[in-house]
Amino acid sequence: MRMEEIVSGIRAILAMRLVKDHGFSRKRVAEVLGMSQPTITLYLNKRRASSSARRIMGNEAARRYLDELIEKILSRGMLTEGELYDAAFNIRRSLEVSEGVKVVPSEVSGEVARILEFLRRRVQAEQESAEEFMRAAINLKDDLARMIFRALASDCLRHADILMTLISAIERGGAVDISQLKKMDIESLLRKEEEAHIGGLGEVEKLLPEGFSTLLVEFIKSDEEKHSKVLRRIMSMIR
Repeated sequence: MRMEEIVSGIRAILAMRLVKDHGFSRKRVAEVLGMSQPTITLYLNKRRASSSARRIMGNEAARRYLDELIEKILSRGMLTEGELYDAAFNIRRSLEVSEGVKVVPSEVSGEVARILEFLRRRVQAEQESAEEFMRAAINLKDDLARMIFRALASDCLRHADILMTLISAIERGGAVDISQLKKMDIESLLRKEEEAHIGGLGEVEKLLPEGFSTLLVEFIKSDEEKHSKVLRRIMSMIR
């Protein structure tokens, strides 16, 4: 389960429990969770994150983390994003332990098995790094510094998800199916992506003090370059 799915599932469960068990209004739940009332309504009507919520609620350790979050909300009337993500990291670990690790098929052996083992270790390392970055962010008071470490944590989680997808692809074998990509207007997506970057963030950088502010801008500029490169590579693959 991806981290975004876990976070969404946690929010869905918290929304349900706060309304049904503790008499919170939808408006108050939205304020506590930092979300819009329509989104809370989707959670309550089980039209969003219902499968993630069921999976989380089926794990005893995950339910304990949820109880802790409810206690924090009831005692302080709020829940920080850091506390939410810290719980999500712990719940993800609990789910991995209880549901087990996917076993490599018996026909996978030799060099392929060695590579898969390396990738699994790398996934674990990325997840551990993400947890450390997020914990560092929780302890920081400066908004800019906290955002940098949250961005680093997010990158590590994305890396872990990519690696898990690679593991699945290697285990599954077979050729890559690009038929769906051929139906998409990748060139239009690339054009819109690059048009959005016209002018860049140079003017913004001039207004910011050197340090954490400009470092955050560098994060964005790096991602922009990566998006264009990826879309161009996809175009070359499907031609």
